[in-house]
Amino acid sequence: MTSNRRGRTRVILVATAATLALLTCATDLLVEHRTEERVVAQASRRLKPEGPVHADLTSPLAGLRTLGGEVGDIEVSAKGVHRQHAVLDVTARLKDVTTNGDSAGGTGTATLGYDQVTRRLGTLGKGLTAGGQNGGLILTGSVGRLGLPVTVRATLSTTAHAFTITPTTVSVLGRSVAVDDLAGLPATSGLRDELRPRTVAVTQLPHGVALTSAHAAGDGLVLGFSIAAGPTPNAGGAAA
Repeated sequence: MTSNRRGRTRVILVATAATLALLTCATDLLVEHRTEERVVAQASRRLKPEGPVHADLTSPLAGLRTLGGEVGDIEVSAKGVHRQHAVLDVTARLKDVTTNGDSAGGTGTATLGYDQVTRRLGTLGKGLTAGGQNGGLILTGSVGRLGLPVTVRATLSTTAHAFTITPTTVSVLGRSVAVDDLAGLPATSGLRDELRPRTVAVTQLPHGVALTSAHAAGDGLVLGFSIAAGPTPNAGGAAA
């Protein structure tokens, strides 16, 4: 009898421990899910995107961390955000976020579709269509009175609040010529003037956010940003 009682006791203890573990896990998932929902709701109100907003807590036991005032690492993405007369897909990755709205900083990206890039090139893009190849910007189309097909390759550079598109080579009829050499060729000086570097200002950035990179990806021009540690920045230029 004693042996049977001890056996039943062990079974009860094991079952109790398993139940507590299951409840703890369920609570963790519930809290985590509710935290993600709050982040999505807040981002939706501030960004007002056309598309969906997603939030993912990426730290282990992220849900339980919220009970102690921490959220951990988080990634938030939104599609169709309107800024500066452009429509962007935005992603932000923040480290060590707290329930008070502070973070240890992070990174972000904003992707601008090539159709919008083409519209904003002005004289630089006259008759040309923007695209990407190996991280560089490619402009293709026809120019001049004869409508010759050309391919223009350009590099991208950035400052904290602007990016610059610098055409480097022009390929026409199977021949590549450096843009700087066009001024010395007959009938191409006008094209050289059209292919001068163009700088685009990136304004209305939240406090603590700075532009760090630009590259041409398959789906558009991708701008990279750094996010300073401190209060989580919002879309209106101030801290949350």
